[in-house]
Amino acid sequence: MNGVFQDVRFALRTLAKSPGFTLVSLLTLAIGIGANTAIFSFVDAVLLKPLPYADADRIVRVLEKPPKYPRNGISTLNYLDWVHQNTVFDYMAAQTGGNLTLTGNGEPVQLSAGLVSAHYFDIFGMKAAIGRTFAPDEDQLGKDHVVVLSHVLWETRFGGDPSLVGRTIRLDNESYTVIGVLSAGSSFDRAFNKLWLPLAFKPENMTRNFHWFGSFAKLKPGVTLKQARLQMDAIGARIAAQYPDSNKGWGVVVDPFSEIIISPEIRQGLYILVGAVTMILLIGCANLANLTLARGARREREVAVRTALGAGRLRLVRQFLTETVLLSIGGGIGRRGCRLRNHARHPGGHPAV
Repeated sequence: MNGVFQDVRFALRTLAKSPGFTLVSLLTLAIGIGANTAIFSFVDAVLLKPLPYADADRIVRVLEKPPKYPRNGISTLNYLDWVHQNTVFDYMAAQTGGNLTLTGNGEPVQLSAGLVSAHYFDIFGMKAAIGRTFAPDEDQLGKDHVVVLSHVLWETRFGGDPSLVGRTIRLDNESYTVIGVLSAGSSFDRAFNKLWLPLAFKPENMTRNFHWFGSFAKLKPGVTLKQARLQMDAIGARIAAQYPDSNKGWGVVVDPFSEIIISPEIRQGLYILVGAVTMILLIGCANLANLTLARGARREREVAVRTALGAGRLRLVRQFLTETVLLSIGGGIGRRGCRLRNHARHPGGHPAV
């Protein structure tokens, strides 16, 4: 250990005598390591980590497939046929959205709302922190004046009042009973929608020609994506044969939820980005290696003197290795310092990342 400490002290003195080389080396390593760390952290969060939902691999999106396009919205009667005829899904839920004006609690504010079927939260395994989510029959007309709030809306607009559950709020001048508040920090808390209402189909919606919403579903345990696609294709073909005026040539498309969040194009772009920043680090390391070799050539006299005084080849290699290790550690510390300084300026972080 004494020899190691001597190498470290000598390496620090040597690097201090070459401030230009040391500064360039540290900056090169800090930039290369920092870029790779930032991109890998993003890719890890987006591509590598599992989706923050229970049984996320069983969640799918189900849409209609028109004759000339890959995907389209769903008509009400076709969707209801899917729900009643399929045997591959635990739950299916229709989903659309809109803007609602909240009044009666300070200044009026326009909020983005999700209109969803009763089993929507069951598909994503989302539970209420306070109260409950929708009951199975609350997406029926006459029972649909209930609302579930995101945790962030509950805190910012209603002061985190737990007694709000069971009370009514005014949305577009209509009364809705608050039945639940979702958990803090969930993916729904970061969603565009800040509250959710049941999607109740009105008589004027009962048509096969108006395609106006999407749907999500959860595969039954043991059911594969291929099996779900085969059955939904059969159901779509049956509907097209029964109702040719509205459904001729139309089918059904089932997509894994993971592919919806990150499209193949974005996924490929991220992999290219990882490759690019990796090349930046390799180029930086190659340049640093050249600088080190050039510097080593100028230290021939020092090496000759140390060899004459009895230093062995292994001892010299260890000394030069200690210097490069110190530079690597310094570059890593420099990258970490930049990250901490950036976090101090932006303590809230970037929710999208």
